[in-house]
Amino acid sequence: MMTGGSKEPMRNVWLGIALVPYLALAGVDFWMHERGRRVPRVEQWVHAGLALTMAAFLAAVFTGRAPLALAALAVFVTLLAWDELWFHKSIAASERRVHAMSWAALGGFVAAWWFVDAR
Repeated sequence: MMTGGSKEPMRNVWLGIALVPYLALAGVDFWMHERGRRVPRVEQWVHAGLALTMAAFLAAVFTGRAPLALAALAVFVTLLAWDELWFHKSIAASERRVHAMSWAALGGFVAAWWFVDAR
């Protein structure tokens, strides 16, 4: 994996393209939260933590800092598991589908990151 920045000019373009599906689904999920149900205060704090750790992950990925990116991703996944297991037991099936698709899209982004930086 790369460290200390990009040596290939198209690297961040490809990573940006790979990120689009996840960002779109995260936007749909945000909209569903705003329109579909009242989100408890503690869950809002968890969501804030998810947003901060995702921002740290993406900043680290796009600047070529793999160890920091992996650490942020680990914290993100931990918070995501807590959010899903604690707060999302009774969400609508449509929101559950959006969550599953967003996880797949995030997995696709992580795979694209690995592919781009492992060459």
